[in-house]
Amino acid sequence: MNEIRDRKKLQAFGENLRKTRDSLGMSQDQVVAKCDVTKGNLSNIENGNKDFTFTTFLEIARGLNVHPKDLLDF
Repeated sequence: MNEIRDRKKLQAFGENLRKTRDSLGMSQDQVVAKCDVTKGNLSNIENGNKDFTFTTFLEIARGLNVHPKDLLDF
């Protein structure tokens, strides 16, 4: 596993996730209220500090009310 490569991908995903959330005018609290993800986990993912499971990815998309593929456009 290439940790530098993986970290860059997680950071890019996190930046895109935050931009998507901001464009929807949603706070982290609003997102986590609609899905089964903690605010701490969401924050760590947005900051590129945490790897996550596919089911967490789907939950975040549900919390944002977007199609999961929309979160992969980065």
